[in-house]
Amino acid sequence: MILNLLHLINLHIIPIYFYTSLFYNLLKAVPFHSPLPNIAPACWMETTVRVMEHSLVHTKTPRPVCMPHSSAPQNQTTGSDSVVWKDFPQAALLNLVTTEIVRNFARPLQDDNRRVHAPTLFAALGSVCGFAAQTSLLALIHSGQRPEQDIMAHTLAGGRTFLFGEQLNQLLMQGDASVHNPGLWPCLSGPALQNGCSAQDLPDLNAQFASVASRLGTAEEGMPDVEAHFRPLIATENLREAMWAYVEPIFQQDYPDQPGPYGPLPKPFWGSAMTVATGMLFNTMFKIMDTRIAMTIILQSAIFGSKIIEA
Repeated sequence: MILNLLHLINLHIIPIYFYTSLFYNLLKAVPFHSPLPNIAPACWMETTVRVMEHSLVHTKTPRPVCMPHSSAPQNQTTGSDSVVWKDFPQAALLNLVTTEIVRNFARPLQDDNRRVHAPTLFAALGSVCGFAAQTSLLALIHSGQRPEQDIMAHTLAGGRTFLFGEQLNQLLMQGDASVHNPGLWPCLSGPALQNGCSAQDLPDLNAQFASVASRLGTAEEGMPDVEAHFRPLIATENLREAMWAYVEPIFQQDYPDQPGPYGPLPKPFWGSAMTVATGMLFNTMFKIMDTRIAMTIILQSAIFGSKIIEA
């Protein structure tokens, strides 16, 4: 018997939902897509993909992006309410893409009442952030800006192949100033520390990599190492695949009505935009969940997402 997801919500079996006042603020005066119908868990991804096939909300005028509690990468300026990339050719486009990700990312994950399951949203952010970092690194390698050293595809006993390499891990977590990427760890730990957490409250970064690696090739592959009631409702790999189909047109500035004013964002910058957008949303939703749990979901989903090789 397939249980109806919204029936579970009404019975409070799945309690970790938050009402998206955040998204009402971000999407003020922007029409929502038609709400999701009542659906069984087995149909969730199919329905989400159908919602994502609708046209995105396209921001025709760049606006400052907001991540007030983390340090600015090179060539950014910080103000009381904004962080703006500037003084390099892709700055305006990077600002535009980041803003559009923040405004639109959660839309396909909303239920009938415009609520979003927080662990699922965090897993989606992390997995897309990780895959964007991989995309940027491969683009840099292909263009000759980065060496291929230490990047390797490894096939596990079960037949799944994943991408490994310290260069990938470093770009994902610590960033790269040459592509104006601050790194995911500073974008998460900065807001946490500014909001009153101590270093001891944060998850151990090495332990996140170890946990993801230990689960590869098992039934728990890709699932964040958190208690069952904090787990995302959708398998991380399926979540990454569906959300990537939603976010990629933003990177490419490819919309049904008209293309973006600056053209597509070059792939080396995709990880930069997604990393900062993830930090911004994490900072805005900081009090929704325990910091260590929220960061664990994002970090482990990002690590797993960075290792996925698309067929």
